[in-house]
This record gives sequence, C-alpha cells and structure tokens, in this order.
Amino acid sequence: MRAKALSTRGSAAVVLLVALAVHARTVAFGFTGLDDRDLVVGDQAFLANPASLLRVFGRSYLHVVDPSHVYWRPLVTASYVLDAQWSGVRPWGFHATNVLLHAVASVLVLTLLRRFALGRGVSLAAALMFAVHPALASAVAWIPGRNDSLLAAMALTSWLLFLRRRWLAHLLFFALALMAKETALVLPVLWGVQLACAPGRRDRRRWRVVGAWGALVVARFVAHPGAPQATAQEILANLPLIAIAFGKIALPVRPTVLAVASDLPLWPGLLAAAALALAVWRLPRARRPVIAFGALAFVLFLAPTLAVPGTLVLDHRLVLPAVGALIVFGELLRALRPERRTLAAFAGVGVAALGLVTVGFEGAFRDPGAFAREAVASSPRSPMAHFCLGQVEQRAGNDDRALAEYRTALALGPAEVVHNDIAVIAMKDGRWAEAEAELRAELALNPGYGTAEYNLAIVLRREGRMPEACEAVKSALEGSLASDEGAERERERDCAP
Repeated sequence: MRAKALSTRGSAAVVLLVALAVHARTVAFGFTGLDDRDLVVGDQAFLANPASLLRVFGRSYLHVVDPSHVYWRPLVTASYVLDAQWSGVRPWGFHATNVLLHAVASVLVLTLLRRFALGRGVSLAAALMFAVHPALASAVAWIPGRNDSLLAAMALTSWLLFLRRRWLAHLLFFALALMAKETALVLPVLWGVQLACAPGRRDRRRWRVVGAWGALVVARFVAHPGAPQATAQEILANLPLIAIAFGKIALPVRPTVLAVASDLPLWPGLLAAAALALAVWRLPRARRPVIAFGALAFVLFLAPTLAVPGTLVLDHRLVLPAVGALIVFGELLRALRPERRTLAAFAGVGVAALGLVTVGFEGAFRDPGAFAREAVASSPRSPMAHFCLGQVEQRAGNDDRALAEYRTALALGPAEVVHNDIAVIAMKDGRWAEAEAELRAELALNPGYGTAEYNLAIVLRREGRMPEACEAVKSALEGSLASDEGAERERERDCAP
C-alpha cells in the first residue's frame, strides 16, 4: 500500500513539474490587448479594492461590453481581485496564477483517469499530454483563458468528490464550478449517467444529490438570469465545431488564438473519428461503455459552445472536452496492452512533440502585436483578428493601416467596437460628422456600450448640440461607464441642472 501511494504521488509530481516547466515562460508575457485590457488593466480600480471580493457577485463578467451580459463568472473575477492584491496591474502575477491553475488541473486529470481503471502508465501518459497540449495553451498563456482552467479545477474536483461519495464537498465545488463558467451546467447530466449505471442505484439516499444539483442550477439563474440566445439555425451552423474541436485535440497540427470556423479544416477531426471507429472495431478488449462515456463527456462539454451565437473558435474552450477525449484515447491505449517500455517511449515522444509545439505557439500571447499578427495569419477571415491588428496599428500611430484593418473586419462580418475605434480616428482628425455616423452605427450594433456613448457626447458637444450631448453622457453613466470619473466630470461640467 505504501509503495502504491508513493507511486501515485510521484506521478502527480511528474505531471505538476512538466506542466510548470512547459508553461513557465508565459509568466514573463504581457497583456494581449483583447479582453485582458478591459477585464484586468481597465478594471484596476475595482480589482485593487479587497471589498470587491464580495461585489463580484453583483455584476456581469463582461460588464464593459454590456452591464447585463449573460456571462456571470464571479469566481474568475474574484481570482483577478486576489491577483491584483499582490501583482497590481503587472501581468506576471496574473500569468503565474494561470500556469498554476493549469498544473493543478493536469494533476486532477491524472487522478480522474485512474478512476476509470486505465492503468497507472496510461493515466500518466494521458495526463502529461493534457498538461502540454497545444490546443489548451491559450487557457494558460492568455489571461482571460483562465475561466476554463478555473472551471476545470472546480469541476474535476467536484467530479472526484462525487465518485468518492463526499456529497457536501462535491456540492460545494459544483457551486464554485457554476460560478466559474456556464459550461458547468452540463455536469449533472454526466454525473447522472454515472449514478444511473453505478451499483446500488436503487438506493434512494443516493438520488437526493440530484435534487441538490437542481437547486444549485436554479440558484445560479436566480443570481444572474439569462442565457446565450443562439437560434436553432445558429446551433446547426455550429455543429461542424464538433469535428473541428476533435481534430484540434487528436491532431493538433495548427493551434489558433482567434479563428472562425470557415478558416479551420474539418479533415483532422473526420480522420481522427474514422481512426477511432476502426480502433473500437478492431480492439475487442476495449471497454465500449468507457469509450461511449468519454465520447459523451466530450460532446457535453462542447455543447455550450454550440449555443453561443457567432462563429468565433477559441481553443481555451477545449480544456474540459479534452478530458472526455483523453478518456477515449486512454481506454484504446489500455486495450492495446503495450509493454512498459513501449508505453514509456510512446509517451515520451508524444509529450515532447506536443510540448515543443506548445512552447513555439505560446509566443503568440507575448504582446498585442504578436497576438494580433498570429490571429490574422491563422484565421484571415476572422473579423476579430483584423480588429485586434487594427488596434495595434492605431496605438502605434499608423491610422491608415488601422483603418484598413477595421474596414476588412467590417467587410468580413459584424464586429462590436470596430465602429467606435474608426470614430476615434475621425475625432482625432476633426471629422465630427463622420465620427457621429460611426458611433451611431456602433450603438446600433452594441446598445449600452458606454464608451461609444461617451465619445458621442464629445462629438455632439463639439457640434454645439448640448442637450443631445448631455443625454449621451447620461446613457454612458447608466451603462458600462457607470463608475467612470471622466464621464462624471463631463456631466458635472456641462450638464449640471
């Protein structure tokens, strides 16, 4: 028993150290300028206040975009508050937390895989691949990607406690998972399948937990009502994401930072699915219930992404789906019954190859310029990628290049905030009528966007239309600029009753 315990601890230590080593250099990275600028840099007044640990429950995660946005992730924002206490606005502290969270999640994956009786060697190999996988790199190297690593840490802990029948602790971590990301809502479905298939399923006491799951889900929506409003047509259009996601995990040829589905190939996922079906057919030792459960976990964890309107593909959303895929791959590898040396060689080559790809790819998150250029290179039809590159050029003073990128973004599809940034360039050159038109176009796409309302107030004041300017300032203060001192001074100066 003691030797087994030491072996377990040794495997966990290996996974932890490999995850830390591969991702360590991201601690020296800066901000990318996308989301982290709003959620961390621009929110420092909120994050620096320790009292905000309680206030996080009263606002939307993407409050800058829309104060009533459906995303409610107070645990993620609370983690930013804790980072700000010791790191301030310096990015290294936030990056260090991301690395640590992923390392912890990797150890939890190891522990979970062992619960499926895959064997120590197979479980270790699969957990190491999770730790260094390129498709999960953005969850580590991009600060806002933390929501999926934090979700994984809470969800996997809750799952393990569920398997051990530690009900109160299980429910506590499920509640935390619900406060990390909306994907946690599918966890009871997965656990319900395990509960229904477990011995002693007629014991009514074990089903009380189902009611507790329901109560926590209801409490989540009472705390913050709303859900993504994707139409049935949009969900159907997003179905290819299943093949794309499976391909990114099974054959991580080209990870991406910001992509649209039309720029991503289906063939890796279809090829991997065909190989999987053939392996299941040719391996009679493979436990089909385990494979089916892993496939179910993969699809369930990916399902919330299909319900998000739009075509943006973000790799960090693959953290939990990767766990389901690894259950499937791990079972197939176990069924092959490789010799210890063969397994060690396979794991060593695979982990080394994946780690090298990850280290090379993570450089894209080093700074806004590297991020934007990689985004455009890997997905030239992504409006968001061109928008990011436009912002990089605008901050560098290259207004003509910025406008070209913004126009490209708009030509590829509707993109929030782009019209506002075009208006800022027009305001700089004194083209007030053009700026007003762009700002009104922005607000038509993005109602309640306080920055656009505030900029519109400046334009209207320049044009001498003070009553309209005051209304715009009022709207800005009622929206996402509710605590903005500049907007408040604007109102006090020119719009005082």
